[in-house]
Amino acid sequence: NPKEIDLGARFVVPGGKIEYMPAFFTGAGNLWKIRYTPRTKGDYSYHVILKTPAGEKSSPLYAMKVAAPGDSNGFLRKSRNNLSYLAFDSGKPFFGLGHNIAWVSQNDTAVYESYFAAMAANGCNMARIWINSPWTFCVEYKKIGVYNCDDCAKIDSLIKLAEKYGIYIVLVLDSYGSLMGENGDWEENKWNSNPYNKLKGGFCQKPWDFFTDKNAIENYKNRLRYIIARWSYSTNVLAFELWNEVDLPKDWAAEIASYMKSVNPHGQLITTSLKYPWDNVFDESSIWTLKDIDIIERHLYGNDAQDIIGYLISSNKVFAEKYGKPILIGEFGMDSGKDDKRIDPDGIGVALHNSIWASAMTKSLGGALNWWWAGYVRANDLYFHYKALRDFVDGVDWNSARVELADVTPLVTKPAVVTFSDISVIPAEKWGDTSYGKFTVHNNGDLSGGMVNYYLHGMLKKEFRIEPVFHVNYPKAGKFTVKVGTVSQGGKLVIYLDGKAALEKEFPAGPGEGPWVKSLYRKDYNIYQCVYNSYVAIDVPEGPHTIKLANYGKDWIGIKRITLGDYNSNAMVNARLAGLIVGDKILLWIQNKDYNYKKIRKGTTFPSIENASFSIHDIENGDYRIEWWDTVKGGMFSVKKIKAEKEKLYIAVPPFSKDLACKIIK
Repeated sequence: NPKEIDLGARFVVPGGKIEYMPAFFTGAGNLWKIRYTPRTKGDYSYHVILKTPAGEKSSPLYAMKVAAPGDSNGFLRKSRNNLSYLAFDSGKPFFGLGHNIAWVSQNDTAVYESYFAAMAANGCNMARIWINSPWTFCVEYKKIGVYNCDDCAKIDSLIKLAEKYGIYIVLVLDSYGSLMGENGDWEENKWNSNPYNKLKGGFCQKPWDFFTDKNAIENYKNRLRYIIARWSYSTNVLAFELWNEVDLPKDWAAEIASYMKSVNPHGQLITTSLKYPWDNVFDESSIWTLKDIDIIERHLYGNDAQDIIGYLISSNKVFAEKYGKPILIGEFGMDSGKDDKRIDPDGIGVALHNSIWASAMTKSLGGALNWWWAGYVRANDLYFHYKALRDFVDGVDWNSARVELADVTPLVTKPAVVTFSDISVIPAEKWGDTSYGKFTVHNNGDLSGGMVNYYLHGMLKKEFRIEPVFHVNYPKAGKFTVKVGTVSQGGKLVIYLDGKAALEKEFPAGPGEGPWVKSLYRKDYNIYQCVYNSYVAIDVPEGPHTIKLANYGKDWIGIKRITLGDYNSNAMVNARLAGLIVGDKILLWIQNKDYNYKKIRKGTTFPSIENASFSIHDIENGDYRIEWWDTVKGGMFSVKKIKAEKEKLYIAVPPFSKDLACKIIK
């Protein structure tokens, strides 16, 4: 408690700026330590200051000369040259690859070392590690203000190992389970043992009091001060994550992030992740727009969307444009409720593979961090997937001033006879989510703009209302069909075509028989919800149009499926293309959309895709070198010279069945 003992060092750095570094109690005898990392060469001076209720004492002034930068590249910062990536103090670029190692059995640091060694050998340099959950290293867990110095010493060792193997840590300071009173699927509900709970001698009657009680906040700041004093010295601490998956109150997050920066001269980045309480309706922008939240962290699982890779790509683009901050996919897996080893018992790793390439090609600061580290990644030795991506991005200047999404056409081919087929968009059930409202449906089935929400809210919940707009381009006249699922209390669906109402239809709800398939009485809300599973459609002429959905009824209408008839021609290849221009390089990833874990589970085979091509527009004329890369084995398998003319680069794609990547350099 710094009110009782406040020990630290005041440094005068070259240029005259003053920095204060608090000391920390080691738990060994009466030993305190100060860990401070100079970030520039030159002449320093410092003195140690002790403040207690009895008064203040100061040591003599000492001199310290930093003659050279040393071997380290310094701390990781947000790039000064672009909004999306991190760079070291030295200016060296950083691209993160790795996975979660939130905890290990018995908190054995030797187990962490085995992970770090395997990761480093395969080009990985990043891990996300938890503290302060009961099964992890804990700083404060039995009584407020009493810190577990044994576990802290293990964290010391862990960070030394990270430095040894070149692993940069996102240190997660707590998790939602510490606030969870209800039963959890993973027995993570630990509010009853939380030292901040009044029943355990704390200050908080209810979990959410933790964010408002002045005494709780003051004591939590003491814990943060200790964490910063002990571990912020390390250049291998990439960022501090405030909470794992908690919808933080905006004012608390702003206050705590600002406090951490005020007491940390080393200046590590700060992030957090959101989700709990699970049924919470939460405005994510309230957190991501805070000036002291440096990194947007997202957690994505296969059960979040029908096409999780497509969703990752489209939503990353939305987040990058909307917030202008680095993005980290801090957790990824095939299912949030069951270990990936059950979904992929053969350990192929296709979802892991697709996730790291998709995130890498859409302005994430690195590859998605897989969640199932022990029984899946490590057990199946899936590190070769990381190695192939590391080889591909090696030498890319992520600290470049030029970072932008590549302007590329979809993949096309030339069939003997052109035929047309339907494309479907499957919305996801995300209650109260208003993140996405403007979409583009591409003729190859790709959806830009994020994720369409199943719930089309009416007038009862105006705060949730969005009227999704779809930009479409029909190659021939077709239909736009909406499948209505369940309707709550009645709704009125209106479909607009180019600003004019093309269809209006009432969907009432009530007891007994009606135009619905089934009527359900919700006793908990004293309302009727009726299942329709019926279709409405409008005719859409050939060419580009805008289509808007609106609900002017009482409550929500469930949009189960949207189908665009005769929208896809067989000249469009069933593959997605994602890519970036970074500095002088164009990086592209091409993936057969059928190459996913769901199709593999069904025994789908992947015939070769041949005679495909695409174009890059608005490109400088001249000669280019194009390298084709194997995304699994790694390395180049083909190098060619091509020429851009009329500010357009035409590229013929080698035959492929699953995915491949290319790098284009002028």
